[in-house]
Amino acid sequence: MQFLSVSRVCAQSFVVHSGRLVVASLALAATAALAVATEPRATADTAFGFHLGVNAAGLEFAEGSFPGALGTNYIAPTAAEIGYYVGKNMTIVRLPFAWERLQPTLSGAFDPTYLGYIQTAVSTMRSNGLMVLLDPHNYSMYRLTGQNRHHIGSSSVPAAAFVDLWSRLADLYKGDAGVVFGLMNEPVQWDDYGEELQCAEWAGYANQAIAAIRAKTTQNWIFVPGNFYTGAWSWTTTTDTTGATNATAMASVVDSAGKMAFEVHQYLDSNYSGTSDTCDASHGAADLANFTAWLRAQSGRIGFIGEVGGGSNTTCYDDLNGVFDYVTANRDVWAGWTYWGSSNWALQFSIEPTNWGYQSNATQLSLTPVDTVMMTTVLKAQYASGSSGALSADLNHNGSVEGGDLAIMLNGWGAQPLGHRADFNSDGMVDGVDLEFVLTRWGASN
Repeated sequence: MQFLSVSRVCAQSFVVHSGRLVVASLALAATAALAVATEPRATADTAFGFHLGVNAAGLEFAEGSFPGALGTNYIAPTAAEIGYYVGKNMTIVRLPFAWERLQPTLSGAFDPTYLGYIQTAVSTMRSNGLMVLLDPHNYSMYRLTGQNRHHIGSSSVPAAAFVDLWSRLADLYKGDAGVVFGLMNEPVQWDDYGEELQCAEWAGYANQAIAAIRAKTTQNWIFVPGNFYTGAWSWTTTTDTTGATNATAMASVVDSAGKMAFEVHQYLDSNYSGTSDTCDASHGAADLANFTAWLRAQSGRIGFIGEVGGGSNTTCYDDLNGVFDYVTANRDVWAGWTYWGSSNWALQFSIEPTNWGYQSNATQLSLTPVDTVMMTTVLKAQYASGSSGALSADLNHNGSVEGGDLAIMLNGWGAQPLGHRADFNSDGMVDGVDLEFVLTRWGASN
């Protein structure tokens, strides 16, 4: 039988991995203990599940300095940082990058060096079981050499160029369902030349990109932002010059594969810009209500907060916990959030360990990370309690329970903080009971 064969292979793997393990006992996990292991801790009501994480900022830095150089103008996430995210029980990382660096010529080939930085980050995150949300951090614009930024859909940056970007990215990652395609960071109404991007226009460009992706793959999820910096708070109220809102225009966005979510952002300072450490006590969960009602009215639509953040003070803590608790309480239409942000360089609201900044990966690995106040006060508990939806043995979220999931379990073997993704029965240990849970689902989609 397949189960017995897999058990023997797994037992051998455990012998190689650690002499501390008594392999013979692993196949004898008690039926009663297994029953506890299979008891779901929570139910994810969206098809995407429920995922909490962070923005790993850096590759998009120095927007005006193209192409720039790694370590001088921009940086890439380190392996130590990625390990830190995993250790905090995050399950998704949003990875911003600059379209101009990846594709220096519109509709042209990707730059192999910069693409390599993206691919290395994605590979490291995926091998650690994290989902990756790709994010061209361009505000619906592209900067041609020697010029300011033009909108997608302008004569200088035709919509076909945006479609080409996503057709190429879909080709690269169509085999990995754990890579999510975030179409664009924060589309804006006006570009640097005063040209307007109307809501209906943006919805049309999004539909074109989705169609191009679906011509390549039906496996990957697609996250779609709205206009006006995709603010959750303004989704139903802010209008373009035609009187359209995101609520009216984005209802026309469709995905033939049914794997689409609307990505919104929610900052908590007075103008919702995320540029001040001072939060407005009236902002937070209440700002999500209209967007949430819109999602439910659309029937089957779901939302995800791609950016949310605040300063280290009591008002911000209260606002953030309010947002996070609201999203968790409305998991029938909310799929999670990624906090802004984390970076080895200076960054507003960064949750990079306080002793890691501006250090090499090797130095970071040699240092015990010191959590920020934001992490210890708000995020640590939120990440620990926000495990990914219904209990699943597909730890690397690639659509199948296989060797990659076993490798993640091996890396976490032993005592772990409550909430660890491979501790299925929530007893603070990744052990034989959890192994049995994985083996009984070997080859399945969950």
